[in-house]
Amino acid sequence: MTVSPDPARVAGLMREAARRFVLPRFRVLETHEILTKSGENDLVTIADRETEVWLAIELATLLPGSVVVGEEAVFADAAILGLLGEPAQVWVIDPVDGTWNFANGVERFAMMVALVEVGTVSHGWILEPASGRMAIGVRGGGVMLDDVPVRLGEGSSPSATDGRFAGVAVRCMMERAKTKPALFGALRGSSSAGCEYLLQLAGEADFSAYNRLLPWDHAAGAMLVVEAGGVARLLDGTPYSPLVHAGDYLSARSESVWRTIRDVLVDG
Repeated sequence: MTVSPDPARVAGLMREAARRFVLPRFRVLETHEILTKSGENDLVTIADRETEVWLAIELATLLPGSVVVGEEAVFADAAILGLLGEPAQVWVIDPVDGTWNFANGVERFAMMVALVEVGTVSHGWILEPASGRMAIGVRGGGVMLDDVPVRLGEGSSPSATDGRFAGVAVRCMMERAKTKPALFGALRGSSSAGCEYLLQLAGEADFSAYNRLLPWDHAAGAMLVVEAGGVARLLDGTPYSPLVHAGDYLSARSESVWRTIRDVLVDG
């Protein structure tokens, strides 16, 4: 029998992790507490590592029999990623999403947790530690942003006042969007997927587009957008899945917005 966690309890653990390990080190990291991984802009800090270890223990204890897939654990042992295909309930953790921002004193970073059950995300949480903003969603149970229900979909209002779309896109997709200036207003590059999903849920962005699908970056956010009434799919129309780790991907506040932007990104 599958047991569901208390969403408020998980949110509380995330806030506690932020208080213990993340916020005390913001803007006071020592040089030796910041390391590189795959490249000079791919950073990991002591806060990433300590947060992931602590959350992994607490979440596994909260849901006996569950397993954990964390960003830093997978970097150390890629085989851990294979746990996502197992029948056990799987916690997916991104301890500090936007580590470059965090390490450089920029407030745009997030903490994300998702619960995956048989390949489907059943619960999602995103916390923005610097602001305290928190989104919580349960599959079939709706989404709350700071305790206020979120409603996306065709009836949601566009974020831009001039009628053009505002959103986030990685560099190659931004170049495609720029070919249609009449459609797009405020465009920004991606720096923290977690913060960018919160912008969509808050009605401050219409879409976000990415070409990397690491599950800790998107499992929680895609689930929250869809559960709130939005759309999260690969550009070929395939619904987002935490089991798919490559492809061009777009989330948007409604079906019509997704289709309009998708056509530009494919043809641009």
